Amino acid sequence: MKRFFLQDLKRSFLNRGFFAGLFAVTAVLVSASFHAPLDRSRSSYFIMMEIFAASGFTPFAAIFPGLAYASVFCEEYSSGYLKMIYSRMLPKKFGLIRIVTVALSGGMMLAVPFILVLGIAYRFGVPGIPSGSDEGLMAGTALIFYIENYGEWYIFFWKVLLGFLFGCVWALAGLAFAVWIPNKYVALIAPFVLYEAMWLALGNIPVLNPIYLMRGDDLNDYPLSGFMECIYILFASVMVMWGLKRRERNG
Repeated sequence: MKRFFLQDLKRSFLNRGFFAGLFAVTAVLVSASFHAPLDRSRSSYFIMMEIFAASGFTPFAAIFPGLAYASVFCEEYSSGYLKMIYSRMLPKKFGLIRIVTVALSGGMMLAVPFILVLGIAYRFGVPGIPSGSDEGLMAGTALIFYIENYGEWYIFFWKVLLGFLFGCVWALAGLAFAVWIPNKYVALIAPFVLYEAMWLALGNIPVLNPIYLMRGDDLNDYPLSGFMECIYILFASVMVMWGLKRRERNG
């Protein structure tokens, strides 16, 4: 089991989809950083806001995490490779391993670019509590409270963690669609359609709306945003395991 996990983990990262998604997210976010003043004239946190606003990344963020490994299940199912796996381990063990490897690949696809652009914001902006016009812009927000009470590492940690968890959610959503409808195109497109539908349907319920969870600033509560993303990860994982059990029973 350990050997299979390591092989599956390696496959989840060393594939064209992962590198394509990683490059795309990095290019979108880094290019957006040039829309902000990178001359240490503005707060690092103003630059962070500008990066995500100017990039237009958030409405399309669910497209990328599933590119790495979520749809591979479809190929394994259609080729008969899945039956060979089942002959060596229980479907439950396979499901748990695949959930972990898919979640890690989707999470890292967003976490790594987030680390990079946050580094840009801290390097070319003014760290610390915002002053001047930026002070009024962010007055009363949880961000200021976190800086004053926990320090800037807390912001950096939660920004990266929320991006990672968001990637996990939508990579697992792709896997869930792949398990229930083993079609590669469905596995890649359906999560984005679901994301957009939830954005529209849950516009008046921010705490459930996935588009408000990735940055933490929209709910003005980073831990709550992380908790809700974990709930969605759990739900997606349950759907994956349920689908695998159903597929094993029906063949």
